[in-house]
Amino acid sequence: MPRTLGVLRGALLGAGLLAGATGAAADDLTLGNAWLRAVPPVAPAMAGYFDLYNRGNRSVRLEGAEARFAGSAELREMVAGEGGQRRERGLDEVRLDPGDRLRFRPGRRFLQLTRLTDVPRAGERVEVCLTFSNHDDLCGAFEVRHSAP
Repeated sequence: MPRTLGVLRGALLGAGLLAGATGAAADDLTLGNAWLRAVPPVAPAMAGYFDLYNRGNRSVRLEGAEARFAGSAELREMVAGEGGQRRERGLDEVRLDPGDRLRFRPGRRFLQLTRLTDVPRAGERVEVCLTFSNHDDLCGAFEVRHSAP
């Protein structure tokens, strides 16, 4: 499927999810437990968390995300550095083999949305599209919350 059709398909799926469902699914991928940590209205960035399941029969490579209210998005993780200090590092991509579940959780992996143009508020549901190097985008509703569900 051409990327523009995949984005349109994802946008239509995401529009349905914004009406109240709690996850998103493609034929072989399922997005669940998607949320963004609420931040003050002047914050330049916010973090997102989710579960991604690969129910298909081929590996996929998650490479990032897009959201209309963010100028950029990056996959990041916390790692132990020298002297036990925790630090962040960027991830170019994350591979999910068939049957794998990928969990983005506070203190571990997260999606960092930066250059926010319109900061979503707690209680809102906003569309975020996960992007892949070898799969169509997967869009879903992320609930904005002060703490993990």
